[in-house]
Amino acid sequence: MRKKLIIVLAFLLLIAGLLSGCTQNSNTELDHSEDINHIMGSWVNVTFSVNVSGVNQSFMRIYNFTGNLFNYSYFANIGSDRYYSFADGTYELKNGNLIVANATVVPAKKATFKYSFANNYQILTLTSESGESLVYNKFHNPS
Repeated sequence: MRKKLIIVLAFLLLIAGLLSGCTQNSNTELDHSEDINHIMGSWVNVTFSVNVSGVNQSFMRIYNFTGNLFNYSYFANIGSDRYYSFADGTYELKNGNLIVANATVVPAKKATFKYSFANNYQILTLTSESGESLVYNKFHNPS
């Protein structure tokens, strides 16, 4: 009788362990369709710094994702110099990667970023293939 009880308990523990793994939310191809709903909208990264020679620097990067299209704007103030850049194209989420195809250049260039969400999908971290990470905050238009 004791052997049967141990076997039943072991079986129940095995089933409980398998079922507890079903609630994980990872960035895999199996659940990227859910991530697409969360990535849609505007994401903003703002960085301020003073470099070693005392020059003020500020950078603002904005990604806008709609459907399968994106546009990206980059603004920089370095001392008294101002810079602006713009790109648009298509994107896809695949296997935990954000793949953007920049259509503003010919031929279109692709870039791949690892992505992850935090704070109830309000923070997006993009990590380039070189390992550089930028954190973006979801922009909410005040109504």
